[in-house]
Amino acid sequence: MTAEDELAGIGRAVGWDLGAEREVLAGAASGSRVYRVRVDGMDAVLKVTTAGPGQSAARRELRFYQTLARQVPVTTPALLRHADDDNLTAILLSAHPPALPARDWDLPAWRRVAREVADLHSTPVPEQSSWLDTPWLQQILDRSSVDSAGAYWSRTEAAHRVDRVLEKPEALAAAVAATEDRFLHGDCHVGNLLGDGSRLVWADWQVAGVGKPAVDLAFLWSRAHADGAEPPYAAMVDEYLARSEIDKAALQRSLIAAELGVLLFGWPAFAAHRTQAERDRLTRRLIQLIEGWNRSA
Repeated sequence: MTAEDELAGIGRAVGWDLGAEREVLAGAASGSRVYRVRVDGMDAVLKVTTAGPGQSAARRELRFYQTLARQVPVTTPALLRHADDDNLTAILLSAHPPALPARDWDLPAWRRVAREVADLHSTPVPEQSSWLDTPWLQQILDRSSVDSAGAYWSRTEAAHRVDRVLEKPEALAAAVAATEDRFLHGDCHVGNLLGDGSRLVWADWQVAGVGKPAVDLAFLWSRAHADGAEPPYAAMVDEYLARSEIDKAALQRSLIAAELGVLLFGWPAFAAHRTQAERDRLTRRLIQLIEGWNRSA
């Protein structure tokens, strides 16, 4: 089935005229299909997830736009239309251009995103239990696959350094958990940030929920570093702390632990999709983090 046929079928299923100007967009690692369409004379983005494992995340994102989007102190796409049944969840959102690639960000841009992460984390924690699921990184640390991590990193320059950390993965989980819960984006990386003039527009809320603040910043840094960027870590921490009442020492140790967790237990599954140069960058970053972890202990 072509994308045109698929979109025509979606349009019929939800009763929308999706126009003649259509484009399949990249991304959607979550399993959603994402299209740029033109509806009612304006550009829009259509996210469609059919019945299956990914539909619960799509419904979570729909619930975010319906209930929390107006409460968070960051800009999000506008929810234009939606449809949800046993067959599919479809979300039609306002369209915005992508942000620059992470490697092209300057210091003011990184400072701005640190401020916006802090502002997002100031959102009152929702009381509904549906937002209180354990975030993915905390799950990884709580149920860390030490054998898989050791097997991958033992073939890298970091081999003789990782063993000590892998002996006590619970120490990483404890450090991440040492700060108070905040409302998180959950999939915080530059690819989910759009541009709209001087504003950032925060997209892809499928794993939003309550967790530890280091998760968002650590994942942002890890993805950016893999993509060739050098985030100004200290400047971003200072910007974040200026807008957030968190103990600096606890946050810094939590950040090291969270980024270590991302690299040790998260990245091996994706290494095959990266170039050797990118894998080497991640290895050098892991070595830096282990040295910082040992100093902080």
